[in-house]
Amino acid sequence: MTMPQAHLENGDYRTDFFKDYTAIKDIAHPTVQELANPTLNLSDYLPNDGFSPKHTQEMADDDRESSPAKGQIPGQEKYDGGEMKIIDNTNRDSEGENKAAEVLTKGTKGYIVRRRGKDGTLPYEVGDVVSVYKVAVGIKTPVAKADNARQMSTISLAIDPSSREETSTVVDGGSSSSSSSSSTSSTTQSLTTQAKSKD
Repeated sequence: MTMPQAHLENGDYRTDFFKDYTAIKDIAHPTVQELANPTLNLSDYLPNDGFSPKHTQEMADDDRESSPAKGQIPGQEKYDGGEMKIIDNTNRDSEGENKAAEVLTKGTKGYIVRRRGKDGTLPYEVGDVVSVYKVAVGIKTPVAKADNARQMSTISLAIDPSSREETSTVVDGGSSSSSSSSSTSSTTQSLTTQAKSKD
């Protein structure tokens, strides 16, 4: 049996923020068009361990009076300790290079879309499997000063349990509109034909 190949992840992540919950209509099937213009590409501001949402599921006991054994069934899912560590250039002479701290301000809501396994510089394509996190931004906290360290901050995030981890697939948003347009055209043509036949 051939052993499956392993791949290094370095550079093969892309993480974007889309402001407002109206940015993506169906988080199970975000479209190429919706993902083409993110509010901010976060990847340039994230260290390798900058975003690691903790998604857990509790187990519920499943005991029966007719059996001496006690099993378990999957229970509630939740996200604990949502946060993001970013490069923060506050007060640095770097105009235009502190967008993460400027965009991810307290009270801001939107979606974080993440893809792995492909070059992070490549755009989203039809068929890409992605994670979509519905988030509300909390406070920003400066990371404690340390020798030989970058200036960074931690952004608190409330992650909604409806978020999807690698269970969303990118689709072409133009196909549905084309199909709808074609259907409308066919209906109009049919009605026109019927009207002419009556005349």
